[in-house]
Amino acid sequence: MPLPKVCVTLSGNTLEEMLEDAALATAAGADLIEVRFDNLWLKRVEVIPEDQGDDQRKSRTKKWEFHPIPLEDVQVDSCIEGFKTGITIPYIFTCRPRRQGGNFPGEESGRIAIMGSAIQSGVPFIDLEIDIDSDERSKLISLAGESTKVIASEHGGAPPPVDEILSQVDEMSSMGSIVKICYRLTTKGGALRVLEAAKAVGDRENGPEIAIMGTGEGGDWTRIHAPILGSSLVYSTMEDTFEIIRQGRINFEDLYIAWDLLEYE
Repeated sequence: MPLPKVCVTLSGNTLEEMLEDAALATAAGADLIEVRFDNLWLKRVEVIPEDQGDDQRKSRTKKWEFHPIPLEDVQVDSCIEGFKTGITIPYIFTCRPRRQGGNFPGEESGRIAIMGSAIQSGVPFIDLEIDIDSDERSKLISLAGESTKVIASEHGGAPPPVDEILSQVDEMSSMGSIVKICYRLTTKGGALRVLEAAKAVGDRENGPEIAIMGTGEGGDWTRIHAPILGSSLVYSTMEDTFEIIRQGRINFEDLYIAWDLLEYE
């Protein structure tokens, strides 16, 4: 079976940090990279724990908090150009709004303007949420033309019944070249519904290209078993902390190790 393409979502909160992660992902063999442009509006601050006393072992793992920064602190045009010149493989430009779990702090009109600038700069892929105002979304799609592929995305709550997931995929299939849906998983049952729906779509003849996944409990299942589900794209990370396990994400190298062990090839 053909393996899906693997996209590494960049870590970091500055242009320099993300480009460093992009270099690691490229060297590791990633097919694509996702630039989470909205994460530039976060500042990472180390949490210094209070003294716990000499009789207790202090954690050696650094803990971080992420604080929002003012909209004007990010030089949008120079960062868009920096990613264009600093990334050498195809990449997805994403500027996720807070309503879908992202970190962009400004008005929707400003976010749409940023995505328009990214398309005009020549980004290979643009992630456009399906809940963008229909007129504004149509303008962005027209701007993308044949040069920039559109990923139609939705991020949010718990997965509905399988038939509703399939209906959602059908509705989204005309809204982009790839359908991406990411559910918030809290039970293994939710993960199984996502797996069943993804398999049903993947089994269709001439079905849409999909990236159906979840975050939270069982989210890693949707990534590990993507090859037998018919997913065309899987998202991973270069991070290797325990935190990504809790989040349902998976490290890039660990993903390929799992595929080798399961003989997905």
